[in-house]
Amino acid sequence: MPKSRAEEICQLCPRLVALRNEANLKNPEWHNRPVSAFGDKIAKLAIIGMAPGMGGANRTGRPFTGDHAGDLLFQTLGKAGLSKGKYDRRADDGLELIDTIIVNVVRCVPPQNKPVAAEVKNCRGFLLETFKNLPQDCTYFAL
Repeated sequence: MPKSRAEEICQLCPRLVALRNEANLKNPEWHNRPVSAFGDKIAKLAIIGMAPGMGGANRTGRPFTGDHAGDLLFQTLGKAGLSKGKYDRRADDGLELIDTIIVNVVRCVPPQNKPVAAEVKNCRGFLLETFKNLPQDCTYFAL
């Protein structure tokens, strides 16, 4: 997956940059960059996670993809008719969300999956940019 300009230059959180760099040395084939939102950009349902998991979204580049939480979430979305295609723990599995978007509050994997307040604040603009395009009647669901 090609890197966006924001992914290339984001250095806002020193702790997260250090962890990304460390992860890139251990697993250079992983995404190891900020994870962008996934799904319908004008969705009526926004699912909000805290941050990418190390072996999940940080590895695959797609929120909630590649870990147990994603297995459960995408199975549930499929049963509810909010996705089409087969979820296969990979960002290139062809899965599409229907009227749904998934986004994390913090776009980079944090140590122990626990971002600090400054990291949440630094990513706030990215989150608000995603939200501003959603319809007024969008339902927000935080996990």
